[in-house]
Amino acid sequence: MSDQVHSIVTGGAGFIGSHLVEELVKSGRTVVVLDDFSNGSRDNLNSVASQVEIVELDISEPFSTVFEHTKVDEIYCLACYPRQVSFSDPRRDCEVNLIGTVNALELARIKNAKVAFASNTGIVSNPVTLPVNETFPPNPLTPYDTNKLASEHLLRIYASVCNVKTIVLRFASVYGPRQRVNEKLGWRPVIPEFCGKLLRGLSPVIDGDGSQTRDFVFVKDIVGGVISAMESDSNDGDVFILGTNTETSILELYRMICELVKADIPPKHGPRKPEEIARMKYDYSKAQDAFGWRPKTHLSNGLKQTIQWLKQDQLNM
Repeated sequence: MSDQVHSIVTGGAGFIGSHLVEELVKSGRTVVVLDDFSNGSRDNLNSVASQVEIVELDISEPFSTVFEHTKVDEIYCLACYPRQVSFSDPRRDCEVNLIGTVNALELARIKNAKVAFASNTGIVSNPVTLPVNETFPPNPLTPYDTNKLASEHLLRIYASVCNVKTIVLRFASVYGPRQRVNEKLGWRPVIPEFCGKLLRGLSPVIDGDGSQTRDFVFVKDIVGGVISAMESDSNDGDVFILGTNTETSILELYRMICELVKADIPPKHGPRKPEEIARMKYDYSKAQDAFGWRPKTHLSNGLKQTIQWLKQDQLNM
């Protein structure tokens, strides 16, 4: 890059955020990581710790004064309170997922920076047809989805009324290295949950009969999409889906993981959660047309990389 770009990543010590930070550093940007470490880890940033500034703060508190004398060109909003636990503390969910967005937008307004916001495909909870695209009407089922949707509206409003450059990215089910179960929060992403249990010889629990499907997208592919979106000419709060247009049932995922970890352990079955989305398959063609993004990593290859990392992570615990 000819002129150095100054980036802020909220949630930059988290699973997706840390991968994004690494790529931003590689591209020559100056990067500041904002994180309260409730679900992130300094270890996630080991490869770039000497090249980034890490600021420990809660994004639900206004932070524009922190950067009063700092150049800011772009803000990546990845900090979130997880969907899976949003009913356990809906007030906290609102503070992080909505008020945190307001705080980022206010900083962007002051600094004339662009905001890329990580939203959620689960905003469309029970589609009549598949694949889901950006025109489907939203029908959120959790506080998380509701606050993400409200944030999307805020990004559009700040773009149209305050001339803040914004773009919204709805992620499918992201997985990959550094995604961990967080027992303290009660957050159990399905792939590390299955892998962790099977590697310890335990039987994981599947909610319902396992016929529900997910659109799994590898973290490195997501990061490429986020950076391409930030660099694109889309600045008016438009919404783009980052998925794979492929659905995989939870039972099929379980079979694949069992094969890769060489486990022959039948799963247990628990009750289906009322906020569970039955089928997920997301059309990414709008993102492909607008900024040339498409997923590159097949699920089997992504799972191999993820399992290799999870095995190492268990050894280090």
